[in-house]
Amino acid sequence: MLAACALAAISCGEGLLASEVMSNPIGKVARLFNPKLVKMEDRVEFLNRQLISLAAHEEKNLRYGVGCRGARKDPTDAPPSLTVDLGRDFPIDTLFLIPLQSGEGGSIFPKAFKIELSSDAGFSEHRVLYDTGRNIFPDTGGKPVKFSGQGAVARYVRITVWQGSLRGRSEVFGLSELVVISGGFPVSFGCEVSDVGGLRVENMWYPEALTDGRMPLGSWEGGNWADGMVAPESFEVHGVGQAISWGSDFGKTEKLDLLILFPMEIHGMLEASVIPEKLEVRVLAEDEVGFTSVRTWEAPFKGGPQDVPFVLDLGGVSAKAIQINGLEASMVGQVPMFGLSEIQVWADGINIVKGRKVTRSFAGDTADVDYLTDGFASAREIIPVGSWLTQLHDRWRLEREIEALRPMQAQMASESELNATWGSAMMLGLTFLIPVFIVERRRLISRNQIDELRKRIASDLHDDIGSNLGSISLIARTARKDLVRQHGPEGVSQDLGEVESIARESSLAMRDIVWLLERKQDSIGDLVHRMRETATRLLREVDYSIECDSGKAAAKLSLDAKRHLFLFYKEAVHNILKHSGATSVSIRLWDEGDKLALEVIDNGKGLPKVVVDGKEVTKTVRKLDERARVLEGDLVMQTEPGKGTRILLMVKRSLLIAAPNLK
Repeated sequence: MLAACALAAISCGEGLLASEVMSNPIGKVARLFNPKLVKMEDRVEFLNRQLISLAAHEEKNLRYGVGCRGARKDPTDAPPSLTVDLGRDFPIDTLFLIPLQSGEGGSIFPKAFKIELSSDAGFSEHRVLYDTGRNIFPDTGGKPVKFSGQGAVARYVRITVWQGSLRGRSEVFGLSELVVISGGFPVSFGCEVSDVGGLRVENMWYPEALTDGRMPLGSWEGGNWADGMVAPESFEVHGVGQAISWGSDFGKTEKLDLLILFPMEIHGMLEASVIPEKLEVRVLAEDEVGFTSVRTWEAPFKGGPQDVPFVLDLGGVSAKAIQINGLEASMVGQVPMFGLSEIQVWADGINIVKGRKVTRSFAGDTADVDYLTDGFASAREIIPVGSWLTQLHDRWRLEREIEALRPMQAQMASESELNATWGSAMMLGLTFLIPVFIVERRRLISRNQIDELRKRIASDLHDDIGSNLGSISLIARTARKDLVRQHGPEGVSQDLGEVESIARESSLAMRDIVWLLERKQDSIGDLVHRMRETATRLLREVDYSIECDSGKAAAKLSLDAKRHLFLFYKEAVHNILKHSGATSVSIRLWDEGDKLALEVIDNGKGLPKVVVDGKEVTKTVRKLDERARVLEGDLVMQTEPGKGTRILLMVKRSLLIAAPNLK
């Protein structure tokens, strides 16, 4: 009989996925006696949760300006290279290499290469940022590859390719884009590119396509959804020669670096994205009466979708206002249409039109609109291109790790379940398990009752209070737009804006409370996942990174520790946003002996100095001190005026982990 039970259990366990195995008794027993399997499954689950908060890779078709290609046609030829001139020296934060779209022949991302930085065109003095040496660079999966700038300052970036992909008798390589981030801004867009061994195809493959800002990865979206609202900025053209214009006044003279236009997604029977296929950029200088044309652009290929943001280098022209004239519409099926979802004008690393009114004129109708500068594209919030590329790179890294762990997890689970099957069959006959079962059942009933109470409290907060706050925010927004459209009292409009802001912040705070009550999200990994979601919401205009190097990501936190750790992190992020003026933030968790370390570093203006007992010391943040004392942790704050701040919290893990009988 025992053998029959064992064989039945084996047949039930064969071929099941990990999630399905966890729901069958044999799978549960196997995991009781194999902590390595549990640890591996927790790691895979943690990685999958991390993927949820990262921007997704959506491959788009680039109909022109696809990228830059090079080749070595003979082994005796000099290795091909690409050199980007940034125009002046910049401190390099990060550098990204964007692969080309995958073709029938597979990826042609360089297999072996070297990246060098220099301040002189001849590279007489240079710094090697990265070199594969004799190694082969791993497959990128179409995702961007990220390199740290390591504090280097440079004007020129050179990539030398030692080995490409064989195509016939030649070694070929290709890149879609090279993006250099400095101070959170892409300083490489619009820069000059020179090459050795380049392959050119008109309007398709050429050196300047390496810095045109067009990448086959989709739009720079990865933040919050646009509350179900799509900006209605698309217009059908019914007359020959009809044009559209968008204009904005900056309030003062600025030196304009880049114009970035995001396409408008048309949803319906035919999915498409549109942006003017021919446009003219005009500017108004301080002493001028009328606008002057500074750039005219026309798509080399007409009649197809425009799926990626359009970047136009303005060359530092001085102006106090800008006008963008759409001269030729895109075709959606057989219908010509004009459309945009967002306009950005960058000057000295700042989007100077964000939140400003845009005057739109079309077919005799002129209106002031605010949804073209609200930070949202057609569906989601726009995030800085450096953060967007970092998230795509992190997704590639996590997916590679999951792909490597899956086979090992499946093999380990199969072996453990086979052993557990025979052990379970032998143990079924032992009657001493019955009292254990009764005690365990009572414990589970008590635990389930507590969980049900938590769920009811969380549900009430989410359904009742959340619904009310959402209604208040929606009503205030609608009323404010009506007042602006009807030129109502400005004071009332400001009050309604404040009501909307308070309601929105209260709703977000309520969501944090609901999360704190959730028992199933009590691990260190869950805390990191929540920290990433909070950073996506709060640091959307800052180049940031979050890394978790803790080997105890599956360990459960006590409710009190979870609350204070999260609020400590949130307070640190709020202080950066309100006071530091930082453009780059680095957040990291790791194990330091028997302690868990949380570090937050920014490049802002630093904390002020105060005099205590005749000595000049750094002013600490009261709320951070209080949280650290409650956690019985060590708090270190290092800062220098104009050079940023480092906050380090170290807490003994034994003070954070929930007791087994309280799980």
